[in-house]
Amino acid sequence: MISERGGGGLAIGRRQFLAAAMLAVPAVRAQEGVHLRMSWWGGNDVHRAQLRALEAFEARYPGIKVTAEYTGWVGHLERLTTQIAGGTAPDVMMVNWNWLKLFSRDGEGFLDLAQVADIIDLSQFDHDAIAMSSVRGRLNGLPPNMTARLFWFNKTTFTKAGLPIPDSWEALLAAGPLFRDRLGPDHYPLDMNFQDTVALLYSWISQKTQLPFIDEEARRLTADRDLLVAAAKLYQRLVDQHVVPSARERASFGHVQLQETRPWITGRYAGIYQWTSSVGKYVETLEPGQKMVLAPYPMLEGAADPGLLYKPAMMYAINRHTQHPREAALLLQFLLNDPEGVRILGARRGVPASAAARRTLEEDGQLTGLALEGQRQIESLPRGIVLSGYYEHARVRDGFNDILEKLGYGMLTPEEAGHAMEREINGILKRVIR
Repeated sequence: MISERGGGGLAIGRRQFLAAAMLAVPAVRAQEGVHLRMSWWGGNDVHRAQLRALEAFEARYPGIKVTAEYTGWVGHLERLTTQIAGGTAPDVMMVNWNWLKLFSRDGEGFLDLAQVADIIDLSQFDHDAIAMSSVRGRLNGLPPNMTARLFWFNKTTFTKAGLPIPDSWEALLAAGPLFRDRLGPDHYPLDMNFQDTVALLYSWISQKTQLPFIDEEARRLTADRDLLVAAAKLYQRLVDQHVVPSARERASFGHVQLQETRPWITGRYAGIYQWTSSVGKYVETLEPGQKMVLAPYPMLEGAADPGLLYKPAMMYAINRHTQHPREAALLLQFLLNDPEGVRILGARRGVPASAAARRTLEEDGQLTGLALEGQRQIESLPRGIVLSGYYEHARVRDGFNDILEKLGYGMLTPEEAGHAMEREINGILKRVIR
């Protein structure tokens, strides 16, 4: 839908952030008669809030008019790709974090926001948010929020099974047979599609190696064949021990999202490994009387780093060809840091990455619940293993999914699946990393 409305990391260390935080962003006089375009994706609630925020921005800066271009998630990448290729991209655009690998491999695909640091208060964003939004030293965007995959469980169902919430890999594996025996064969402590499974295996492998999952210099996975076979065996064990539904059972529900299936709504599927920015939609569909809780993050013995999948949930970027970079920067400052814009947008995108925005929403009582608990858990855990954007590359993602699907349907043994990961995923990485 298009709505027409009126007309290597940035070199900012933690110490520099703290020093810069004491400096106020100076007032900027906008030009008159400026017309900006802004695009984003989301649901109807997000669209309504975003439009209200743009109206407030225009009231603050009467000389600037913003045209809103918004869609759902499906098709947004294709549309933006066409716009960027044709030179018709909006002045301000929402991009997915891994799209930097598509649109800005050299760091020059978007405006370097360091050029407008006198307008956008970058000191409100921590080192990880800045570093993961930068390519070759150029700050390509800023995240409304950061997100990570964590474990969330239906406490009501676990209580019914007479079990505590799992706090380790061993406890999770042990819960499967007990769910089956105490609650019935249609109850499982955890549900995952193949993409969720790859994410879980990412964390488990990273805990084993204590290394980045992808070696971008060598253009390959850091895990060797034996470890990839062990990861495939872990997935098979999760199925065999009744921890997660089999591929065939999951397929029986069609392509319906997990939170919309009866097993989830009624609590028969009692856990997820999901993004902090997404957990709210799972809670919303539960039947009354059920309670979802955040679990301790499981750690293998000897592992110091949990191997979190931690990243910008999404990013705002400015078109490098915009005729109005300073006015576009004013818009980002308003949406990300300014109390008025922040209050309008609220926590619809999750816990804000901006410290100023978090303070505003905390003072207003808008930051509560599982997403906030998840953010606090993220902040309490080591994050030394940095997620590579190539992990979310479409070919890498599809390659893993295809192998796990074949394993799930018995077309491959765990040994064959591990060998296929080494051969096929490494082959894909050789082709896409340049």
